[in-house]
Amino acid sequence: MTHPYLFILNPNSGTSIGKNSAAVRERIHSVAKKNAGSAQILFTEEPAHATQLVREHMHAEKWKAIVAVGGDGTVNEIAKALVGTDIPIGILPLGSGNGLARHLGLPLTLDAALKRLFEGKPSTIDSAELNGIPFFCTAGMGFDAYVGHLFSQQKARGLATYVNVSFKAYWSYKPQLFRLNGVETQAFSLSFANAGQFGNNAWVAPQASLQDGLLDVCTISPFPQWYGTALAYGLFTKQLRQSTYINYQRATEALVETDTPPMIHYDGEPLQLDTTRIEVKIKPGSLNVII
Repeated sequence: MTHPYLFILNPNSGTSIGKNSAAVRERIHSVAKKNAGSAQILFTEEPAHATQLVREHMHAEKWKAIVAVGGDGTVNEIAKALVGTDIPIGILPLGSGNGLARHLGLPLTLDAALKRLFEGKPSTIDSAELNGIPFFCTAGMGFDAYVGHLFSQQKARGLATYVNVSFKAYWSYKPQLFRLNGVETQAFSLSFANAGQFGNNAWVAPQASLQDGLLDVCTISPFPQWYGTALAYGLFTKQLRQSTYINYQRATEALVETDTPPMIHYDGEPLQLDTTRIEVKIKPGSLNVII
């Protein structure tokens, strides 16, 4: 008896998948066959297409999993359609950041990720929403959203591009005024972490858990320029912690108010809001994922 898997592949994800999508497809079919699985593979053609494909095909078979083949954007598009269902999401992390996969400890190479997919078991994790927009890793505003906006405009992806964009933005970015749950605060960035990292092993909330029913709210206050090096070091060595410039809170929901509609990001995807009221909340135990 074969177990059917639906793979949704984003040929524009990551640094090389677009050039190798045919080889990826062949490898998926080959490994699925060896593991008594059958693979149906669909390709996305534009943003939000993965969500549409899931909704069109999720009831066509009793899927063992619907698998995101791509980066965090592809994972987000597929997972949002599976929240609250019994169908697990699988992840072949072939994107540039792979934040959720890294937090879950999933392999980052195709063959190892396929092996884990077919040998792994479903586990239930939390998801979250910002003004009704689902996210699974992190969402936020301030510097991270600004960098996400700039990064989305780059032709090259990957860690090197992300670091380069962040470094250039750092020197010109100005902290913003937020009211977090009624308390006015000037902040360099404001992050809501379901998982612990943005991607690329940039851990904004190393203590965050995907299964505790809580968001880790990280506020980074304005800091002197010399502190930027220490901040970057802590971010990429998983050592950020409560300090003079970093504050952590845990919450099931939060309200942010701004003077002008902010740029936000959700799982690395930038979005310019048209409102000054931002509501964030956790949805405990709402997504099944193969780990």
